[in-house]
Amino acid sequence: MDVPAWERRLVVHAPSLIVVLALAVAVVSVANFVADIERLGVGIGPVLALALCLSLSAGLLWLGRWLSTSDLPLADTWSVVRWCLGGMAAFVTLSSLTVAVRLLEGRAVGGAAFGVIVVGTGGGIGGGMVGIYYARAKRAAREADRRRDALVFLNSHLRHNVLNATQVIQGYTGLLGERTEGTEEYLDPIERRSDAIAALIEDVKRLSDVFAGEQEPEPMDVSTRVLRAVEDVRSAYPEATVETDVEPELYVLATDAVSAVFTNLLRNAIQHHDHSDPTVWVVAERGERTVRVSVADDGPGIRDDVKAHLFESAIESGEGRGIALVKTLLNHYGGDIEVRDNDPRGTEVVVELRRPPAR
Repeated sequence: MDVPAWERRLVVHAPSLIVVLALAVAVVSVANFVADIERLGVGIGPVLALALCLSLSAGLLWLGRWLSTSDLPLADTWSVVRWCLGGMAAFVTLSSLTVAVRLLEGRAVGGAAFGVIVVGTGGGIGGGMVGIYYARAKRAAREADRRRDALVFLNSHLRHNVLNATQVIQGYTGLLGERTEGTEEYLDPIERRSDAIAALIEDVKRLSDVFAGEQEPEPMDVSTRVLRAVEDVRSAYPEATVETDVEPELYVLATDAVSAVFTNLLRNAIQHHDHSDPTVWVVAERGERTVRVSVADDGPGIRDDVKAHLFESAIESGEGRGIALVKTLLNHYGGDIEVRDNDPRGTEVVVELRRPPAR
């Protein structure tokens, strides 16, 4: 935010302005104390009133000292001053209006100056504290925006270059396979790894769009995403059997990245199977407030010690890889995930996604 020229000239003196304000409160407080002594004589009341006013004045002095030693930018420093002055002006106005109303009613108002001083100074201190938190929040938001922009740039740069390199590897691997015989055992792993990298880059793109705020959860038919993920996995793993029981028109709150949830779950079920002909069952059904999607397999299952850390970001074991990505997306959608043993063998992963509110 740009600062006007007159504010720019004043802002360097912002701490001094607060100090002057504190001293003014102290002077007015002493003058009010002297007036009370002349009217009431020396007593505990005027002394306590003076002590309270001087304490509040000391609070303003602390605020001025804090501003003089803080590392706030120019605009934020002046913002604290504005909050302080605004708080004091608002509370003095309210207190004065209260006194004015009583006077218009014909009532006697004694000791009004003391109340105005206390309320006004308290409002100034409160406004200054709000200004400090506001300035810090703005600085944190600006820093978050800078980091996000940097991450978005690095992510885009990395995706672009890695995906291009992967496509080149895939292309030359295909050409080499056409011209050379008996090398399938060497070329097949290269192709599978290249495909995996390309799929990973696509997942990262979807995630980055979600977390950059470019996509917010909205009503969509998740049944079509589930069936599309099933077809993709069937094409990639023809040796696997994937059976489905998916109700039509299952609307949930999600984004296009939700496809990565089901693709990862299906790949996990197949890739970590201990047989060459895995079977996976996919069931999607409508609940009262959620849509439940279950992905079950007849594989070796997941050890209990792995289950305990399955949703953490760093999973050292190959078991359950991709679950952390799934959990991250579900957190964004306000959904949930549960992993349990399948009967009689294997693992069942149950995903719950929120249904849109009824219109």
